[in-house]
Amino acid sequence: MAPGRVRSWLVRSWRLTALFLAALLLQRTTPLADSALTQLGLADARAFFPEAKRLKSGPQQTLLVEDRFGNSLGRLLTTAPDADAIIGYAGPSNVLVALDNQEKIVGTRILSSQDTPEHVDQLRAPEFLRAFQNWRPTTQPSPKLEAYAGSTLTAYAISESIQKRLSGNYVSLRFPAPVTLADLPKVGFTTAQSFEPNVPRLGWYRVFGPQNALLGYVVRSSPSGDEVNGYAGPSETLIALAPDGRTLRQVFLRSSYDSSDYVERIYDDAIYLKSLTQWSTKEWAQMDFQKARIEGVSGATLTSFAIAEGLKRRFADDLGQGPRPAGTSPLKSLALWCFLVGAVVMTFTPLHGRPMIRLSWQILLIAGLGLWLGQLLSLSLLAGWARHGLPWGPAPALVLLGGLALLIPWSTRRQAYCHHVCPHGAAQELLGRFPQLHLTVPARLHGWLSKGPAVVLGGAFLAALTWPRWSLGQVEPFDAWVLGTAVLIPLVLAGLGLAASLCIPQAYCKYGCPTGALLRFVRTTSADDHWSPRDTVAGLLLAVGAGLSLLPAQEIRETKSAAALATPTEIHGAAFGTTWTVKVRGASADTELLKRAIEAEINRVEFSFSHWRESSTTTDFNRLASTRPMGINQEFADLVAWTLQLHTASGGLYDITVAPLTSLWGYGPAGSKLPDPSAAQIQEALTRVGSSKLTLDKTALTLAKDNPGVALDLGSILQGYAADCVARTLRAQGQEDFLIEVGGELLAAGAWWVAIEDPFNPRAILEKILLTDRALSTSGLYRAKKLAAGKPVSHILSPQTGRPVEPTLELAVVLHPNCLNADGWSTALMAAGFEQAKIIAEREGLEVILVTPDKKVWRSRK
Repeated sequence: MAPGRVRSWLVRSWRLTALFLAALLLQRTTPLADSALTQLGLADARAFFPEAKRLKSGPQQTLLVEDRFGNSLGRLLTTAPDADAIIGYAGPSNVLVALDNQEKIVGTRILSSQDTPEHVDQLRAPEFLRAFQNWRPTTQPSPKLEAYAGSTLTAYAISESIQKRLSGNYVSLRFPAPVTLADLPKVGFTTAQSFEPNVPRLGWYRVFGPQNALLGYVVRSSPSGDEVNGYAGPSETLIALAPDGRTLRQVFLRSSYDSSDYVERIYDDAIYLKSLTQWSTKEWAQMDFQKARIEGVSGATLTSFAIAEGLKRRFADDLGQGPRPAGTSPLKSLALWCFLVGAVVMTFTPLHGRPMIRLSWQILLIAGLGLWLGQLLSLSLLAGWARHGLPWGPAPALVLLGGLALLIPWSTRRQAYCHHVCPHGAAQELLGRFPQLHLTVPARLHGWLSKGPAVVLGGAFLAALTWPRWSLGQVEPFDAWVLGTAVLIPLVLAGLGLAASLCIPQAYCKYGCPTGALLRFVRTTSADDHWSPRDTVAGLLLAVGAGLSLLPAQEIRETKSAAALATPTEIHGAAFGTTWTVKVRGASADTELLKRAIEAEINRVEFSFSHWRESSTTTDFNRLASTRPMGINQEFADLVAWTLQLHTASGGLYDITVAPLTSLWGYGPAGSKLPDPSAAQIQEALTRVGSSKLTLDKTALTLAKDNPGVALDLGSILQGYAADCVARTLRAQGQEDFLIEVGGELLAAGAWWVAIEDPFNPRAILEKILLTDRALSTSGLYRAKKLAAGKPVSHILSPQTGRPVEPTLELAVVLHPNCLNADGWSTALMAAGFEQAKIIAEREGLEVILVTPDKKVWRSRK
C-alpha cells in the first residue's frame, strides 16, 4: 500500500478513535441516578394516599404506606436503578410509582431524568401522568401513549421502566416472600439448579436443571388471586408447568391467611391439588367450575375453591391480557425504516440530482421525518447515547440512522445526513429557492463565520463534561420540530436559522450547526486524506476534556473517601422479628443496590430456614409426620451438621430440637398467650427433644427423625448465619469495610468501635471494643423474659430439664471469626451456666465475656 494511503487510513482511524474517546469522557461524567426512595416523606405519600400516617421499609426496596390504624394503603417504589438501562430519547428516567393493595397504580411522578429536559418537561403534565392511573402493570398491557407527539420515545421508556421495575419486583403486599431455589423441589423440580424471571410474563420463572436444561416454569398465583378469600383469607400457590408453558404438572399451596385447620386439610388431601393439573393454562383461563365439576376438599370447601379461583384469575390475566413492552407504533416504525432506505437511495444514486424527485423528497422529509416522526439527529441525542448506551429496543431505525450518518461520510466521502436526510436542512434548502433575496457574504466574513459550528461543537462538548445535567438541546433548534412552543431557545434558533436561509442559502448549516460540524469532522475528503487543523483541534479538545473529567473526578473520589471514613453509609431493614443495620465506608456504595441485595439475602435465609415461616425447609421438616428421610439441600445440611457438632461440644446443653419446648413455653410461632406448662406436659415434650433423634446423611442430603413429633428451632443461629451471608454479599459487591448488625449480632470487616450494653442498665455501656475482622454475639436473660408462676423466667430452655435455665449467667459475649459460631456459642454458654461456661470457653479456646446476676465479670484468656 502506498505511503499516502497508509497515512490516510491512520488519519481516518484517528477520527473514529477521537469519537470513541469523547464518548468515554461523556460516559465517565454521567451523573449518578438519584437514590430518591430514601428521601421520600409523608408529604410525598399523601399526594397519592391522603390518609397516610406512617411509612416503613417494605420488600424489594419499597415503602409501605399505612394509615393511623396501621392498615396498609399501598406502597411506593421508584423505577431506578432497576430500569436505568431503558433509554428514552437520550437517557433514562426515574419515576415514583404509587400502587394500591390490588397492585393498581394510584399515581406517578417523574422524580428525575437524564433524558432531554424539554422532552421530560412535556411529560410532567397531569394528563400524561393520569394515563397510568388504574393500570395494573403486572397483568395488563401498557396504556396507549400515542398522544404525546414529540416525546414519544421518552413516554414509551417511562411506561417500559414501570413494567421493568415490577417484573423484577413481582410481589404483593399480602405475599411478599420472593420465590427461592428451595421452593422449586416443592413443585416437583427436584433437580433444579437455578431459575430466572420469564420477563415479560410477570410472575413466571424459567427453571433450569443440570447443564442449564430447561425443566419448565413456576408461576405464582399471587397477586392475581390475592382478592379471592376462602374461609378467612386468601392463599398463594406455586404452579409448576412443563417446558411447553401450557401443561400443569403440580400445584403447591405455598402460603395462606385461611384458617390453619382448613389449610391442613388441603395439605392432607393427596388428591385435590393433583386434580387441578388436568387442565391446561388456556383451559384454566376460561374455566367454568360447574362444567368442569371441580370438587372441593371435604371440610375445607371454601379454601379449596379459593385456590382454584386463584389459578383461574392467574391464567386469565396471562391469556391475551398480560403485559406487553411498550414501543413505537408499527406504522411509525415502518415509516422510519422507509425514510432510512430512502436516504441510502438518495445518497448513492443519481436521483438526488433530479429536481422534482429532490423537491418531493424534501417535502417528505419536512412533513414526515420532521413534523410527524420528529426523528432528527442532535448533539443531545448523540451525547445521551454515549452516556447511557444505544436504545436498540425502542428505536433501532434511529440508531442505524445515527450510525449511517457517521460512517457514510467517513467511508465514502458522501455527506448522507446533512444533504439528504435532515428535515431542518431540507427546509432551509426550500426557503433558499428564491435567488432574488440572496445576499453575498464577504469572503473574509464567511471564513470567520464558517468556524462557528466547530466553536459551538467544542464549547458544547466541554460544557457537557463540566455540567453533565445541562441540556445540549439548548444549542440547537431541533427540539422545536417536535416540541413546538414548549422550548423557547430551540424555537428561537429554528426561527432565526430558517429566516436567515431566505437570504443566505443553508445559513444555519454553514454558520451554526454543531451536529453538522461533527459529521464534517469524521468525513473523508479524499483518497489521500491527511492530518488537518480539525484533527489538531480535536486532539486539544480531548486533552482539555480529559482534564475536566479525570482530575476533578479524582478529587471527588478522595473527598468522598475521606467523608465515608468519617460518616459511613447506613442501611436499615427488618427481619426475624427484629431489625438489622449495615454500615459501609471506604469504597463508593450505591445505597439502593446494596439494600436490595442485603434484603434479598436476609429474606432468603429467613424464609428458607426459620420455623416461623410457613415456606421454610425447617417448617416442612417439622410438619413431616413420618420417620422417613426428607430430602434437603446442601446449605441446610451444613447448618444442621454444625449444630450437631455444637451439641456434642457443649455436652448436650445446646440442642436445635427444643422446638416442642419453646412452643410449650410460649416462645414459638403459636404465641405467648399460653398457660404455664405442667410437669406432665414438659415430660411429654422431652420425649420429642434430643439431637440424637436426628439422622443426617450429608452424602445423600437427607434428614430423618426417629419420632414424628421431633421439630427443629434454628432461631439461635439464624441471625448470626444471616450476618455471614450478608458479608459475602457485600464482598461480592466490592465492599471491604463494613459493620453488620442483625438482631444484636455483629460482624465487622475492618476496624469498628462497638459497645456492649450493660445488662443491669440498658442506658449504660458495659464495655467498648474495637471489633476488627471478626464477629461479636451476645446472649442474655435481661430482656427476653416472661412470667411463669408469678416470677420472670428465661427464654433459654434446657433440653435436659425442659425448663428455663437457672439464672447463673446474665450475659454471655462471644467473639469469633464468623458470626454463626459466635451466635451459637453464646446461646450454648448461657444454657451451660457460669461455671460450666468457663470450662467450655477454656477448652474450646473461645474469647468470651461472662456476666453473672451478681455483676461479676469474667473474661477468658486470649
